[in-house]
Amino acid sequence: MKVFNCVFGVISIIAAIYCIFYPGVAFLNSGWIVAVLLGVWGICAIADYMAKRKKEDKSKTEAAMGVLGLVAGIAAAVVSILALFIPSIRMLLDIIILSIFAGWLIISGITSAAVSFKTRKAGSKRWVLTLVCGILVLLAGIYGVFHLIFVAQTIGILIGILLMIYGIRLVLSVFEKGR
Repeated sequence: MKVFNCVFGVISIIAAIYCIFYPGVAFLNSGWIVAVLLGVWGICAIADYMAKRKKEDKSKTEAAMGVLGLVAGIAAAVVSILALFIPSIRMLLDIIILSIFAGWLIISGITSAAVSFKTRKAGSKRWVLTLVCGILVLLAGIYGVFHLIFVAQTIGILIGILLMIYGIRLVLSVFEKGR
């Protein structure tokens, strides 16, 4: 498993660099990226559950989430294949992805601002940073609703950042003891 983690981690880091430098292309390929990531994650979660089910008392939720991820990955691949041949599906898929992401930014900004007030009541001094970040994300979401090109660029860069974090975590997992 360590070799797989290392190889997949390096591939994820290379893909992340590509996504960060070409965010528009990353958005256009987001259906394929999501399909591959969900599929690989689903397979890994199922394999991890099967390998550890006798050694540890693992809940079946992890395996169920793996199966769900695998099914969602296959569905994303099917929709991406259909989008190659039917332009109207591609346009609809792009608008849906952009709208969901803009809505997610708005909800994330609101929840981040709400968390900052809870953090303030707890006596932490980091609440201001959380509030400012929440407001910025909220404003980006509102702006994104009216300017979908901004959202497309943001999705591409975010995919790159998330892939970079994921790849680094996979590579670092190789060096953990007990794995």
